[in-house]
Parts: sequence; structure tokens; C-alpha cells
Amino acid sequence: MKKSSQWIATLSAFLIPLLVIAGYYVTHKPFDLSFALAFTLIIWRLLLAGWILSLAGGLGAHLLHRLPLHPLAALTVQATAGLGLLALIILLTGALIGTALGWMAVLMIGLSFLLRRSIRVWLLEWKAWREVIQASSPAERWIGVLIGIALSASLWTALAPPVKYDALVYHLTLPQAYLAAGKITHVSWLMMSGYPQNAEMLYLLAMALGGASAAPVLGWGFALLGLAGLLGWLVEAWGSRAAWTACAALFAGSTLVLSSGWGYVDWLGLLFGLGCLISLDIWQKEVRQRRYLMLAGAFSGMAIGTKYPFGMLALVGLVVIGFLFRRSLRQIFRHSLIFSLGVFLFVLPWLAKNYLFTGNPVYPFFFPAADMDEIRIAIYFEDEPYGDWRDVFLLPLRATIWGVEGGPGYGASIGPLLLGFGLLAGLNWHKGNEPQRQILQLTAVFVLATWFFWALGGRYTAYFLQTRMFYPMLPAFAALAGIGFLAASSVQIGSIRLQRVLTAMVIMVLAFTALEVQLDLLRRFTPQAALGLLETEKYLERNTGWYQPAMEAVRSLPEDSHTLLIYEPRAFYCRPVCTPDENLDRWRRDWTRNRDFNAIRQQWQQEGFTHLLVFRSGVQFMKENPDPKHPMASLTALEEFLTTLPVVEDFGEVYQLYLLK
Repeated sequence: MKKSSQWIATLSAFLIPLLVIAGYYVTHKPFDLSFALAFTLIIWRLLLAGWILSLAGGLGAHLLHRLPLHPLAALTVQATAGLGLLALIILLTGALIGTALGWMAVLMIGLSFLLRRSIRVWLLEWKAWREVIQASSPAERWIGVLIGIALSASLWTALAPPVKYDALVYHLTLPQAYLAAGKITHVSWLMMSGYPQNAEMLYLLAMALGGASAAPVLGWGFALLGLAGLLGWLVEAWGSRAAWTACAALFAGSTLVLSSGWGYVDWLGLLFGLGCLISLDIWQKEVRQRRYLMLAGAFSGMAIGTKYPFGMLALVGLVVIGFLFRRSLRQIFRHSLIFSLGVFLFVLPWLAKNYLFTGNPVYPFFFPAADMDEIRIAIYFEDEPYGDWRDVFLLPLRATIWGVEGGPGYGASIGPLLLGFGLLAGLNWHKGNEPQRQILQLTAVFVLATWFFWALGGRYTAYFLQTRMFYPMLPAFAALAGIGFLAASSVQIGSIRLQRVLTAMVIMVLAFTALEVQLDLLRRFTPQAALGLLETEKYLERNTGWYQPAMEAVRSLPEDSHTLLIYEPRAFYCRPVCTPDENLDRWRRDWTRNRDFNAIRQQWQQEGFTHLLVFRSGVQFMKENPDPKHPMASLTALEEFLTTLPVVEDFGEVYQLYLLK
């Protein structure tokens, strides 16, 4: 009887609170189904991004074990190499077998099983974070905290529905198209399918298993790797003060922070640039071992395989080789050949893909092929330089002061610390030890060569003046900033040492950046959208304006409808019932071929188009801001042509939907 009473008491002690709690939450639900689903997706996408990065890290660790680097730098170099290789594996798998969910899952699980030991070794290297943080001063830890706060904002952006321009044009639209097609093939309606696509391949894997927002989350992971790699590389030779300041300089730019959550490709390019820089540093220290020179070339090739303009990294690498062996032409030639071989091996797959799909290895450039004719190619290269002589001789200063995200010219906010402390890197250079002087020399040559090619490219076309085209070289600028901070900190004015003052400056700048990106987050209602508390349509409308209702209208047209977009390249939210104007050249090309409006309309009808969506505000902007790609005669002709078509719907005079008949 005593045992029975004890059993009843025990059961009651468990069941009574459980039943009361359960009954309470039946009528007091803490969250709804949409939040539960959104939160579950957030957890899965974070785990998926970590899985892909771990797989890449294991692949790199399997091939590049025992690197003579700090564990944080080693794991970054390994993961970066693994990401480049994994992208090519996805390209091969998707082209030969397919991109279906099942195949992508088999690829992930199979590679994870084969590399399980290497993945474990790579994950253990992350323990070095604890040692670095323990050895850091309170001020340095504050730098780490502020970088974390800033990056948390871009993580929320990554978790929300994608809204940024280039992501909707092709960075996410290409993977979406490959998944819809069930394989990697030529995408006739998107000329960017001929671009190199290392990042898009990785995004394809993430999107196949985790949906659209999984890709930007993976891209955010690239920034985390960049932080670890830069810190680990510099902390051994220059100490934690220089290393943390270099990271602060890199993440003080709001564009650099925010873009990590956009689903863009630039941070992957920065990783490849960091890998190239570290590999060249190992090479110059490790008795010129050829494998590290080949590795530096491979990272340069991977950068080109991410975006053609990142080929500037290979040119800078060749300049470094030329500088180090400036007394021997034979040595320059021999080492340049080894470096170039590494570059070529990782560019070749993309050239081969284009040749097999279109007959032009550098599609969509230079030679007519597939959907690119002479007219479209000519339009593409009709561009003008931006600025004047000041954008040559004062380039770093102007990019820093006048570079504003979304603004003309440089188009990015890179923060004041890269230049502010980088200019001081030469102070007390003679006091450094040999490894320190080698890093200082390497980064200085990197920066000066970048300045030269950046200025040269900017005088050719405004496109090459954009700061984001030079992301792969930014780690060198950041390293110089860290070294410059350390040099300036040793200066003493009377009884005052500048170290505390300069540290306060760094923390202030980082605090401003963290505040800026967090306020941007709140203005856009991004966390609410990521958590399912704000409908996707309302979030898109808040962040893309009339674009969202226009896309919704296109999707709502009768089933057999197909809409041609004019002066609107973003098709992510209306495929497959729309075709974008991806290079903003559709009207001009067809009008150049045939000046007859009826013939143009009949041609579009024969191609299966039933409606026309025109970005009227874009047309008006180009009329007010003359552009050689969009001559006034062409824009005027378009407006005359539109008067012959019935308007189906007007969207705030920003977009207009027409019926082709």
C-alpha cells in the first residue's frame, strides 16, 4: 500500500503540472504555425550552411593537411580550396546527372561519408578561437563583439526572402533555373549563364536542399570564414592588436557587412583573394615550395571562376612574382608559368562548359553565339569611364570618401579604416622581424598593383571602377591597416601614447557601422519577415516598391500567358511565366533590326509573348541621364511603340503592363 501511494504521488507530480501546462497552451498559444515553420526553416538553413562549409573544409583538409599556418588561417585556406573544388563537382554532377533534390542529397551525404575523418579534423581546428579570444585584450574583444553585432544584421537579411538587385537578376535566378530544368544547361533567356559560376553552383546546392534563402545564408558563412582566416593569418606574425584591427578595418565598411547577406558572389571572391595572399606568403617563407605557388594560382583561377573581373587577382599575383624575382627574368618566367598553370586549371572548366553549350568559350562576350548576336555584343561594350584624373591618382581616397552604397562610380561604402591606418603601415617598418617585413612587403606590393589595375580599368569603363570588382584584393588592404595601426600605436606624444586614442577610434567606427546596419535591418522589417511575422509579399513590397505588385500581376495572368520584361532584368519572382531584359538591350536590339512597330510586335507574338511589362521609371531615368547604351532615339521610339498597345494595368506609373495584340 505504501509503494502504491508512492507510485501515485510520483505519477501525480509529473502528470498534474504537465496537464495544466498543456491545457494552458491550448488556449494561450505562444506562436502560430507560420512562426513555427519559419523558425524551423531558419534552424535547417543554418545547419545546412554549416554542413556545406564543413564538407568544403573536409575536402580541403584532405588535400591540404599540415599547412604551416595558425589553425584559423589553415581552416580558412582549406575550406576556401574545398569550396572551389565543390563548385566544380556540382557543375559536373548537375550537367551529367542532374540537379534534382535526390541527386544533391546523395552528393552531400556521399561526400560527407567519404570525408568524415577530414571533416572532423577540420571542425576541431575551430577550437583555436578560444585561445585567440583568451589572449586578446578587453578592447580587442570589444572589436570582436561589434563585428558580431554587425554580422548578425546581415544574417537576418540572409534568412529573409531575397530582395537585392543582382541576386534577383542572376546570382539566385541561375540556380533557380537549373533546378527548374533538372540539370545544368544553357539558359537561353539569361546571358549570364555564360558567366563563370562558382558561387552559383554552391548556391544551387543550398537552394536544392533548403530553398531560396539557404543560398544567402551560405554566402554569409563566407564572411565568417574570411574573418577567421584574416585574424588567424596575422595573429602569429603581428600579434592580436594588428590582427583584430585588420578585421575591424575590413568589417567597418557597411557594404562589406551588408553584402554578406545579399546572396551575392563578392565574399567568395574575397575568400579566394585571401587564400591567394596567404599562399603567396607561405611560398615566400617556405623556401619557395612550388605547391604553394600553384595553390596561389589555383585560388586566382577560382576567383576568375566566380566573376571575370576578379581576374585582376591573377594579374596582381604575377606582379608580386615579378617583384620578388626582379633580378632574374628566368626566375620570373619559371614561377609565372607555375602560377599561371594553377590559374588555367580552374578557369578551364568554365571555358569548356561555354564551348560545349554555345560554341563560344567566353560566351557571352566578343563572338556571336547562341543568343548573343553582333548587336547585343556591341551594346554590351558601349560604356564610358567614370570620373577624371583624380580617379587615378587619388583613387583610394575617393573610393573611401565618395564611395557610397548604391551611389555613382564606386558604388560601395568600405569604411575609413582601410585607408586611415593603411597609409601608416610604413612607419617603423625597419623594426619588424623577418616574417613581419615579408608580410608588409607582400601586402604593399598587392595594394600598389591593385591601385594600378583598378585605376587603369576605371579609365576604360565605369564598370571596373566599382569597388566590389576588387573584393579579392581587400584582405591585403586590411592587413596593411592592421600593421599601420600597430605602427601608429607605438608613437608617443609627451606622456600620451596614441594606442588608447587609436583603439577608441577603431571601436567608435565599428560601433557606428554596427548601428548603421542594425538600423537598416529595422527599417526594412527584415527579422519579422525571416521569422514569418510579416507576409513575404508585404516584405517584398516594402523593399522593392512597385516591383512586387508588378510581379504578382504577371504571375496572376491567365495560364497560357507569357510576359516579356522591358528594361527590367529581375525575373526571380516571375519565372517561368516571364522573360527578363537581362542586359537592358531587348528593345534596342529588336528596334535596330527592324524599325517597323508591327513587325516587332509580330516577332514577339511568334516567340510566345502575350504581354509586355515595361519599367517606365527606368526609361524616364535613362532619358534624363544620357547613356551610350540607351540612345534617346531608341527610348523615344519605345514610347511611341507603347502608344500602340492597350494598357492592362499601371503600377504607380513605375511599371506598366501591356497586352500584345
